[in-house]
Amino acid sequence: MAAAEADDPSLAATLEKFRLYETRARFYVIGSSREKRWFRVLKIDRSEPSELNVSEDPVWYSLQEVKSLLQRIDEGNRSTGGLTFVTKAYGIAGCIKFLESYYLILVTKRRQIGCICGHAIYCIDDSQMITIPHSSVQTDVATSKNELRYKKLLASVDLTKDFFYSYTYPIMQSLQQNVTSAGIKEMPYENLFVWNTFLTEPIRSRCRNTLWTVALVHGHFKQVRLSIFGREINVVLISRRSRHFAGTRYLKRGVNDHGKVANDVETEQIVFEEEAGSLKGRMSAVVQMRGSIPLFWSQEASRLSPKPDIFVQRYDPTYEATKLHFDDLAQRYGHPIIILNLIKTVEKRPREMMLRREYFNAVGYLNQNVPEEKKLRFIHWDFHKFAKSKSANVLGVLGKVAGEALDLTGFYYSGKPKVQKKRSTQLSRTSTARDGSLDIRVGSGDLSRLSSNADALSSTGFQDIRKEANKQEPLGDAPCYQTGVLRTNCIDCLDRTNVAQYAYGLAALGRQLHAMGLTHVPNIHPDSSIASALMEMYQSMGDALAHQYGGSAAHNTVFTERQGKWKATTQSREFLKSIKRYYSNAYTDGEKQDAINLFLGYFQPQEGKPALWELDTDYYLHVTTAGDDLMSNSYPSSCAPGNNAFMGSGAALNPGTTLTPVPACKEDYSRMKLTSLDKLMGMTCSSIKNVRLHCDADLKLSGGVGTSGMAPDAAEIQLKSPNWLFGQRKHTETIPSKRVAPVENVNEGNKDEATTSLYGELNWLSSSSESCEEDIFRR
Repeated sequence: MAAAEADDPSLAATLEKFRLYETRARFYVIGSSREKRWFRVLKIDRSEPSELNVSEDPVWYSLQEVKSLLQRIDEGNRSTGGLTFVTKAYGIAGCIKFLESYYLILVTKRRQIGCICGHAIYCIDDSQMITIPHSSVQTDVATSKNELRYKKLLASVDLTKDFFYSYTYPIMQSLQQNVTSAGIKEMPYENLFVWNTFLTEPIRSRCRNTLWTVALVHGHFKQVRLSIFGREINVVLISRRSRHFAGTRYLKRGVNDHGKVANDVETEQIVFEEEAGSLKGRMSAVVQMRGSIPLFWSQEASRLSPKPDIFVQRYDPTYEATKLHFDDLAQRYGHPIIILNLIKTVEKRPREMMLRREYFNAVGYLNQNVPEEKKLRFIHWDFHKFAKSKSANVLGVLGKVAGEALDLTGFYYSGKPKVQKKRSTQLSRTSTARDGSLDIRVGSGDLSRLSSNADALSSTGFQDIRKEANKQEPLGDAPCYQTGVLRTNCIDCLDRTNVAQYAYGLAALGRQLHAMGLTHVPNIHPDSSIASALMEMYQSMGDALAHQYGGSAAHNTVFTERQGKWKATTQSREFLKSIKRYYSNAYTDGEKQDAINLFLGYFQPQEGKPALWELDTDYYLHVTTAGDDLMSNSYPSSCAPGNNAFMGSGAALNPGTTLTPVPACKEDYSRMKLTSLDKLMGMTCSSIKNVRLHCDADLKLSGGVGTSGMAPDAAEIQLKSPNWLFGQRKHTETIPSKRVAPVENVNEGNKDEATTSLYGELNWLSSSSESCEEDIFRR
């Protein structure tokens, strides 16, 4: 490949190293291929104080040619100071305009943190923001107090923490998506996990390519190399945080009008052999996700109370936003969607239980008149209540639930590698044609015939592919695919959720290794060294996500107990984490939220309009439609945050359906000062009257959907120590109550009939749906 690139510059499909030069009139960005054999030139005009003029030279230059070009530029500008070297860089993270000048954001230092099938993954060690217009053409606005404050605010988004990217691998997509995608020519910047979509749009739209920019994913990346019976494997854990409805703990809760939830994070676990980069090894991946409870609810951050009250802001009788959220998940992952809800069931002062009730009813409502295969599977388990028991085996219970979820969704496995005689097509920016690397589009398993279908990523497409693959060859030879997803949540989607995701990851890893022929059984002992290594990966991921959303590391009492750490030390550390999280939520999250809104383009400063820090709420920024007067018209609507329309199957939106929020404060937003979110919500919901949360008694009288009318494939796990109590299955088939062995016996291979039926399906229904619910919510 290197020899071919030397002869044909078009095969140098990516630019990885850059040098920035300046004259009085222009910036010159010289981009080179990885081998520094071919070069491109990008010119940025500096004579306009508030406009961005970018032009790309279409010619590929050799090393001698580009040196000659720079020399001529220097000679032609001798009268104004000549050509000056500014800095070297490894990509453009974007450019942004506040009140007057445009700024160029460069990645000036990088560090490789991993490698997926021959594709290097990098994090940012340093970045630099450079003013584009020359100082001689700038006005006083460029040095105004507000301009400097915006610069400082944007700089507070630390690109050196938890941002990562790749030049050749679409890291914003799952391995299964990359393998089955057809005809990808460039990095998919419109993906919801690309955080600098807004920042890079001005350059991408003017150059009509993605050669000059890098697509940044925010979340967590961790890769470890393990040896299993002498065979080297790589385990990669990737968390991708959505840029939609993004923010901090108490300032972003629940769902917005577009169906986007707060703290939406996709977690992918990849396992591959060292030879996977040369079409010889096998690889596997599994995806799960977390996200805030998809209802309209909030918590007001308080300096007096570390646990503020929970408010359900708006009651939507048809659960439209909740429906949009699950339609989006169905479009992204297919069916079934399994919901694992870990919030509390009983509290002295109702907080979490209020949401549990409404969530329960929402799923029941959405499951009406829906085909069986598209119904939501709802599992409720009071994590805190069970974990209080001294004999509790939290990971054992969650591991069983994870196993049942994996039975329903499956996971991606490449199958037995087959040598590709045909040469893979070269792509720009997403090209994988490095020496000895794997072309992810036509890689392991004979997937070229599958990826010809443009709808391969749709939920139906995945199901058809999976059925076809499973019919042809036994597991181990044929590829298999994941369709559907496990969605886990607690209140913050941090601490309890992270434990549940580790349990799912451990169960999945056992099956992945077994499918790849590395183990004889599809499970891993929880006390093994590989389980310990995986726990450390999930613990690291949990801490990173908790810092991003909550302001402190995650509470990991389950992990620390499993690791055998001293209890007194653990308690003191957990107390310090609580103090740090409280301080962050009460004092620093407001500025952090402003920085996120600025970085993602939810707020674009304009002269004569209120500054970002003068707004008492950013609620409307996250539900505004494209073209609204609050958003700048300088960028096309396709790059506006929250503008991703999706067309799911079945219950998804019909073509042409548009979402328009109630226009509260739309015209008066710039001159009206709201003192609280309650006032804004009051105005927003003023047109909705006589709406309240129905109790079971009301529902029984009216025939509505309440607890007793819950869809038969919803489930609630009620734990009553030391035994479990279960009741009805789907189709309201009555099953006599059985006493079940204690949970700790589950891991010892107890095959009791009651335990088997307990985990036999995810289509359970609580036996005490009426009496238990009414008793709990009357307290």
